[in-house]
Amino acid sequence: MDPKDFHRRWRQNAESRRVPSGVLAEIARRHGITAQSFAVLEQLTEIYDPDGKSFFLLPRGCSGGEARTATLLTYVLNAGTDYDKAGERPADFAETPYSADEVQRIIDRQQANAWSYDQDVAFVDGNGGRLVATPNGMLMGLGGNWIQRQFSQQGGTAWGDIFMVNIDGAGDPARWLREIVESGHSWFTDRTGRPFESNLALDRVLHHEELHSQQWAAKGHARMITAYIWEVLRDIVFRKTNRLEEAAGLSDGGYR
Repeated sequence: MDPKDFHRRWRQNAESRRVPSGVLAEIARRHGITAQSFAVLEQLTEIYDPDGKSFFLLPRGCSGGEARTATLLTYVLNAGTDYDKAGERPADFAETPYSADEVQRIIDRQQANAWSYDQDVAFVDGNGGRLVATPNGMLMGLGGNWIQRQFSQQGGTAWGDIFMVNIDGAGDPARWLREIVESGHSWFTDRTGRPFESNLALDRVLHHEELHSQQWAAKGHARMITAYIWEVLRDIVFRKTNRLEEAAGLSDGGYR
């Protein structure tokens, strides 16, 4: 697809979401968004969720820099996340308006979590997993070998800007990522290891995981790992709510 087509669709998406034209102008001015900016998305496989939002499957061998740019442009292109309308129960938080400030916040978060692009994109790829750029401005991954699977527990685990879905033994991770995106829901595995679709809206889960990405950015790699281990132990010993999960939204994350 020609970058000009993505640029036109960006404006169409913004119009359909009733984003004021002044907001697009400010995003373009402050962040240098032009038709050519979307060229990074040309060679990626586009996947649509039930609301028509665009996710992009990263190709094998994608560099960390390309992944980082594609992730940011996926947020820009979609001009919104549908978070406030997703799910059967009220969302844990108010919707954050689409704006030049929000684009800058994602850029700053990406910088703070640069290691997840510079190192972990290649790690996931090298160990057989696949990644998609999401409308939330972060990456979602799945699959891989035994080593890769150790980094995804329970329903999934966020590492910096990457949320790894926990579906063990996924024979074709790209197919499963497509399945998840097109379903619009989060997927889990039952006791036999069989994947199944839940009723938890993917938009809500991705918002929850993006807040975890913000926690990684604020605390840094070592402090975030230490803080999460402490919260798990605190839950086990004192039956206290995990404060990191609570701050990311217990309902959004499927904890209640």
